[in-house]
Amino acid sequence: MRYKLRTGSLAWLIHRVTGVALTLYVFLHLYVLSHLRDPEEYEKLMAMMKNPLVKLSEVGLLALVTAHALNGVRVTLLELGLSTRLQKPLFWTAVAVGIVICLAGARVFLGGGH
Repeated sequence: MRYKLRTGSLAWLIHRVTGVALTLYVFLHLYVLSHLRDPEEYEKLMAMMKNPLVKLSEVGLLALVTAHALNGVRVTLLELGLSTRLQKPLFWTAVAVGIVICLAGARVFLGGGH
């Protein structure tokens, strides 16, 4: 027996994975911030933030937040009474909007836009 991954299941999985990843990020972020009492350590961290790998990870963070937020809007609309027949179009609309947001954000984060 094979399991077929449908859009509803995929949306559920994306929402759970991005939620867990964002929770872990928040704890890591708070840990790092709580250990930045020394001005020299702060300057080292700010210098590290210019690293292309760090900038790329910022794009990844934007993708996580965008996916989680847009999927949350989709779930909210469905729970407010929007027909479940619209679940698939809502999912793909969220994917398309998310891609546009991430591409625009990547351009800014990676230095191509202002």
